[in-house]
Amino acid sequence: MDVYDYDPLRALQIVDSAVIVGNLSEVQGDLVRAIVYSKTLAGAQLDSFLQKRAPGSQPFSEGVRFDSARVIGERLLTYDSIRADLPLQQDVLEILVGAARQHKDTLLWLQRAQQLVEVCHRQGDDAEPEALRTEAEVGAALCRMGQRERGMAQLDSVLAIFENHEHRQFNWLDTYVVTSKRKLKAMSDAGRDLEALPLALRVIERLDDYEQHPQDYHDGTYHEPKDDTERDDYIRFYRSQIQAFITAVHASLGHQGSVEETYQQIERTILEIGRAHV
Repeated sequence: MDVYDYDPLRALQIVDSAVIVGNLSEVQGDLVRAIVYSKTLAGAQLDSFLQKRAPGSQPFSEGVRFDSARVIGERLLTYDSIRADLPLQQDVLEILVGAARQHKDTLLWLQRAQQLVEVCHRQGDDAEPEALRTEAEVGAALCRMGQRERGMAQLDSVLAIFENHEHRQFNWLDTYVVTSKRKLKAMSDAGRDLEALPLALRVIERLDDYEQHPQDYHDGTYHEPKDDTERDDYIRFYRSQIQAFITAVHASLGHQGSVEETYQQIERTILEIGRAHV
């Protein structure tokens, strides 16, 4: 798995060899192959951004990647060992959700996303952030598809869980930040930037708390940054995006009066929204 991101063909050869010598079962081999096919895109995008690729490495075409991931993933769901193991089902469904998304097959994507949510819910609290993350993605997609009321309701239902419970774990924090970003985008698209400002400010507060108390958020999940540098990059990345949104809201109101009047309008809106939720 250390190899797949820069040389997927070599990674598949390693998997084949591991299956042949018995270090991986056929089911395990198929699961790793599906991961290689489905996740190689991230490496390709990074390579393009950084203008680098390991010498001799060979990329897959997009069609090959996601067709192969889908075919293998669907085969995996027929195996008894997968159907009897909820975490493995979750792994496979995450692959199939990603493949359907990249293929822009909306109906199949929604179907797989709902299956993923159900499997996560059946695992209890440990997998709950993944269920919420997927529900938020579906909500954002519904907004983009023109079903704005339904999509917003789904985003609100996910965020309500975070408003009622203080989860100082990274996976919960990450799900909250990602869900909040999705709602901020949906509200901005609807011309409701000012109403979204309190949510943006709450995200900044959560990121600040994570920066000040990183050990309190340590949960060992694969989403969590591996070291101080990755953590700083994570905080900087999301904080800059949210602050850019806040700055844009301020700028859009600036022409309506003085800076003082602008901030007073923002404060009034925050108070009004706060009272509406009491």
